[in-house]
Amino acid sequence: MTNNSIDLDVLIVGAGPVGLFLANECARRNLRWRLIENRSSQSEHSKALAIFPRTLEIFDMAGIVAPFLEKANRVTKVAVMTHDRTLAHMRFEPDESPYSFVAMVPQDVTEKLLVEELRRKGGDVQYETKFVSAIKDDRFVTVTLEGKGESARLSASIVAGCDGAHSTVRHQLNLPFEGAEYRGSFLLADLETSTTLPADEMQLCPSEFGPVAIFPMSVTRRRVVAAIDTTEGDAPSLDLVRRILTQRATGVIEPRVLHWSSYFRIHHRQVARLGEGHMFIAGDAAHIHSPFGGQGMNTGAPRCRSSPKRPLRYLPLPSWPRRC
Repeated sequence: MTNNSIDLDVLIVGAGPVGLFLANECARRNLRWRLIENRSSQSEHSKALAIFPRTLEIFDMAGIVAPFLEKANRVTKVAVMTHDRTLAHMRFEPDESPYSFVAMVPQDVTEKLLVEELRRKGGDVQYETKFVSAIKDDRFVTVTLEGKGESARLSASIVAGCDGAHSTVRHQLNLPFEGAEYRGSFLLADLETSTTLPADEMQLCPSEFGPVAIFPMSVTRRRVVAAIDTTEGDAPSLDLVRRILTQRATGVIEPRVLHWSSYFRIHHRQVARLGEGHMFIAGDAAHIHSPFGGQGMNTGAPRCRSSPKRPLRYLPLPSWPRRC
């Protein structure tokens, strides 16, 4: 930007995967940016898990894919199983991509890697800073922030709300989050297990009592997601997960240690438009959906195709601003 009266090119609200990826792209383009986060630190929970090939391609072009490939457990096949037999066995073979696997990288690891990349570029997250309000102008947005008991005002050419399903930026824009909540409830559990199941295969277990999905996070660690009728306690116990697996899933898996568990419900909601004037929203602030249908953690990256006959290149550095 050439107008010195404007403090920032981009103010990013929310330091989840989407906000962190956007901050890395702003830093790579030498823009004036700031990333604020209301929390005091990054999440320590695994949350979203799967990163799909098209997102890895975007990471490659952005120059940040290497640490994700190092950390990822690579899933290349899916088995549909009951207690005593395999109903179907499919390989995961996406067309025209150098990444012929689903990268299982827990969200807390994804956030850690993106923060490390951001710091390598000389940036960082401004924690314990809350987006309060914004006044829109024809050329910029004047934003009020609050952090550690103090208020501050700044101007930004663009405000990007990457602040999740309860987005303050979306509420500021008065954008309806149209949709509804599905009736069913689910449990999620990250477990230390036996090594009898392949580390590169996920299992889907249909059952009259409800489906179960088993995602391999490593050779010995797996995520179990299951539909449930009723909850027991504040969070699923190891005993509950064992009972569900015994009742519905393949009998060869042996849960040993429970690392993290949660109950959740699934919504299908999205905004009719992604922004207004110089303010935009992205990620869960703009759309939430079933983790099965939504293809996992895509960090707000657009879809792209690459030719398998030539290597991926870094994204070009466009002149600013660039309209899409």
